Amino acid sequence: MRRRQVLASLGVAALAGCTAPAFGGPRETDPLPGEDDDSAWAQQGPTPANQRRVPSVSVTDPTETWRIENDGPVSTPAVVGDTVYLAAGVSADGDRFYDGALLAFDRETGDERWRTVFDGPGGGYAGCPPVVYRGSVYVGDAGRHSLYAVDARSGTVRWHADLRGSVNRPVVATDGVICLTRQEEVVAFDTAGEELWRYSKEGHSFLSTPTIVNGTVYVGSIFFAEGDDESADDESSLVVALDVQTGGVEWEVARGENFGTVSAAGETLYLAGSHTVQAIDAADGSRRWRQPTGEVRVRRLALDDERVFGTGGRQTVAFDRETGDVRWRFEADSYLRTHPTATANAVVASTGNPQSGDPAVAYALDPSTGDPVWSVELSGKMGYAAAASDGTVYLPSYQTDEEGVVVGIESTEESE
Repeated sequence: MRRRQVLASLGVAALAGCTAPAFGGPRETDPLPGEDDDSAWAQQGPTPANQRRVPSVSVTDPTETWRIENDGPVSTPAVVGDTVYLAAGVSADGDRFYDGALLAFDRETGDERWRTVFDGPGGGYAGCPPVVYRGSVYVGDAGRHSLYAVDARSGTVRWHADLRGSVNRPVVATDGVICLTRQEEVVAFDTAGEELWRYSKEGHSFLSTPTIVNGTVYVGSIFFAEGDDESADDESSLVVALDVQTGGVEWEVARGENFGTVSAAGETLYLAGSHTVQAIDAADGSRRWRQPTGEVRVRRLALDDERVFGTGGRQTVAFDRETGDVRWRFEADSYLRTHPTATANAVVASTGNPQSGDPAVAYALDPSTGDPVWSVELSGKMGYAAAASDGTVYLPSYQTDEEGVVVGIESTEESE
């Protein structure tokens, strides 16, 4: 049976805030059914390797089958089992100052199951996508400058940790460790909220989600030199490998420029930098290949078995995974602000900040050629990275100071 099209309109009345309990509760909750399935989008990687790939999902000739609307901004969702989790901004009485919230929806009907509003001092929506791990949802917030752990079944706050600054990026969770970057440091907690370790390096900032493979955390830095000496930035930025349990440094290497995304496959790390895409050895950081990107700053990556896909400016670019050679380029009509998402038959990337009056657009490109397979216009000006799970691609966007929307699309029955 086809999933029926639904519309769940989320007003701002009857907001239910939650108060964080003291430490001392269960060290973790029971994993959700389907949390470890290959088709789940539990993390923003959607695994700790940060490949942003779901090879089990294939969409052609898309049809909208699912939709929710919110009176404020929305994030990329997490999708596990029969539930869609969404970080969102909510407000009371039409106030345009948003509190951060975590919302849970039925995956079949779009009905809201629960909402938890982080109504801390000053409020503040951080835009941090949620991550589901062992039955809890982990999400950052701006109002209390915190990382929250929320029971995935009930919405009850298990604990929160004040990090003295807004948590804007998704965490990564594995081996009983919750790890995140927060500007000048990398921080790790266990599932009960006890801080395990912190890593920092003078002059360096860490602005992307960590990558974790085989017990090692990989993260790239951005180095801020004194004055305007950009060459010092290029020489001093690092890729760092840390033990996931202790935070101990396994290796640090300078690789020539400021880095954002790190993605892992096999024994290789793929890096998106200011001027290049690079492949380095995960064991010691030695370089395998380096491909200049010219005027296009390719800062966001996804992988499949043969290619590395990057977005930057108006372009999506495919690089050969073994050699770094450019296989194709696609030029969009507006700036591509999101990570690409690789599915079985397409690479999906969305525009952001299009011209006034224009919608955001999600493009699906053939992974072998870069030719458009399909595109979907989104009612908003800000596109966010797609999530993919169990035959559905979820496309979020929002209109600044107006509503947010998440649309689920599937193949039409005729194309299946």
